[in-house]
Amino acid sequence: MQVLGHEPSTRQVPRSPDDDLLIDLGDEPGAEKQKIPLFRRPWFIIGAAIVLVLAIVYTGTIFFHSLTHESTDDAFIDAHIVSIAPKIAGRISAIRVQDNQLVRKGDLLLEIDPRDIAAMVAQKQAALDVAKARLENARMSAEQAEAHVNTLLAAYASAKASTAAAVADTAKVQGDLARNSGLMASGAISKQDFQHSKADTTSSEATLDSKKKQLEAAAAFADESRKQAGSARAQVGAARAEVAQAEAELQQTELQKSYSKITAPEAGRVTNKSIEPGSYVQVGQPLFAIVPPQVWVTANFKETQLADMRPGQPTQVDVDAYPARPLRGHVDSIQAGSGARFSLLPPENATGNFVKVVQRVPVKIVLDEQPTVQQILGPGMSAVPDVRVAASFDPALKVTIVSALAILLLLGGTIWWLRRVRTR
Repeated sequence: MQVLGHEPSTRQVPRSPDDDLLIDLGDEPGAEKQKIPLFRRPWFIIGAAIVLVLAIVYTGTIFFHSLTHESTDDAFIDAHIVSIAPKIAGRISAIRVQDNQLVRKGDLLLEIDPRDIAAMVAQKQAALDVAKARLENARMSAEQAEAHVNTLLAAYASAKASTAAAVADTAKVQGDLARNSGLMASGAISKQDFQHSKADTTSSEATLDSKKKQLEAAAAFADESRKQAGSARAQVGAARAEVAQAEAELQQTELQKSYSKITAPEAGRVTNKSIEPGSYVQVGQPLFAIVPPQVWVTANFKETQLADMRPGQPTQVDVDAYPARPLRGHVDSIQAGSGARFSLLPPENATGNFVKVVQRVPVKIVLDEQPTVQQILGPGMSAVPDVRVAASFDPALKVTIVSALAILLLLGGTIWWLRRVRTR
C-alpha cells in the first residue's frame, strides 16, 4: 500500500564483482535466475586453450631459433660508391643522364666544352711539325758531315800512300848516293855523275818532307771533320728528343681533350647529381656518384654474438624497404677489431673512470642473389640479417618438445580450472 505524498522506497542490494560475469538463464516469467561464472563458459575455455597453445608454439619457435641463429638490427646496405669528377676544368656543354638513371659501363655521362683543348692540340701539333723539320735538317747535316769525313779520310789515305812511296824513293836514292860516293873515290864514275846522284837525293828528301806535311794536314782535317760529324750526330739526337717531347705533349693534350667527354667507369645508378648544363667545373670537383648494383650488408654484431660465427654461414637478410622479400646471403668476413677502434676519435680507456660497454664488430655479409631492378638497394638502407651459427634442431624433436610443453601447460591449466570450479 502506497502512502500519499511519499515515493515508494527501493532497497539497494550490494553487487558482487562476479555479477558482471554472470548470465540470466530464466526464460519464463517468474523463473528463478541462475548465474554462471565466465570461466565455466565453453567458448571462454576453448578460446583460452587455443591462445595458450598458440603462445606455446610461438614461444617455442622463438626459443629454438635463438639457439641456432644470431640477429641484429644494427645493419645497413653497403656498396662501392664511384665518385665522378672531371680531370679538366671547363664549362659543361651537355649532360646525358638524369637523376637516378641506370647506366652501363662506357655510357656517355656529360661533355665539357672542348674548344680550348682543341686549340691546344693544334698548337702542340704545330710544335711537333717544327721539331720533325729540325730533325730532318739535323739528319741531312749529319749525312753531309759523314760524307766530308769519308772524303778527308780518303785524302789522308792517299797522302799516307804518297808519303810511303816518297820514303821508299828517298831510301833508294840515298843508297845510290852512298854507293856512287865510293865509286867516285875509286874513279869508277865521274864527278858529274856523283853530283847528279846527290841532286836526286836532295830532291827526294824534299819531296818526302812535303809528303809528310801533306799527311799531317790530311790527318788534322780528318780529325776536325770527325768532330764536326760527332756534333752533327749529337744535333740529330737532340732533334729526336725534341720530336719525342713534342709527341708526348701532343698525346697529353689529346688525352686532355678526351677528358672533355666523361663516361661511366662502372655500371650502376646515377645518384647525388649536383650540376646542370652551363656550370663551370674545376679539376676534381665531385659532380655526382654511381652506385653499382653489387651491394652487400655491413652488420654490427655485438662481440658476444661472434663466438660461433664463421665465414660462409648462411644468412637471411630482411630489408626494411622490402619486408616481404627476404634475401639470401652468407657471412663473407669479420673485421679484426671493433668499429669504435677504427673511428675518427677512438675511445681512450687509460684515464678516468671505466664503464664496460659491449662493443660491436662489423661483419660483411655478401648476398647470394642480387636484387632485381624493382628492388632499389642503396648504401645506408636498413636491414636485419639473421645468421645461422649452428645446425638447426630436428623438426620432429622441436615438435615433440613443443607438444610436451603444450600438454603440460594444458594439464596444469585443467587442474587449476577444476580446482577453481570446486571452490565455486
